[in-house]
Amino acid sequence: MGVHSQNQCATIKWQAPPNSFVKINFDGSVTSNSAACGFIIRDANGRPISAASNPISRALVPIAEAVALRDGLLKAKEKGFTNVEVEGDSKLVIDAMNGRFEPP
Repeated sequence: MGVHSQNQCATIKWQAPPNSFVKINFDGSVTSNSAACGFIIRDANGRPISAASNPISRALVPIAEAVALRDGLLKAKEKGFTNVEVEGDSKLVIDAMNGRFEPP
């Protein structure tokens, strides 16, 4: 997969977390009449540890993204992981988790 910008192409590739960490990749999806969310947890070698996807009731994209992150974090906690790195494409959700969000 590549990203093209003004005749430039950059390869986008999954990056492993530091050793002793796991990484949660999360995403949400919304169509006109449904929504879904999912996550995958991988170790530092990229091996899958756990994954899930679930339909959710009609929701806005930020809600689907937040539910995906929540579900991934709950699964990581359930499995006893304390060194966790997360990655997703929702700046709003990531900023909110990092305390950098101010409601309107």
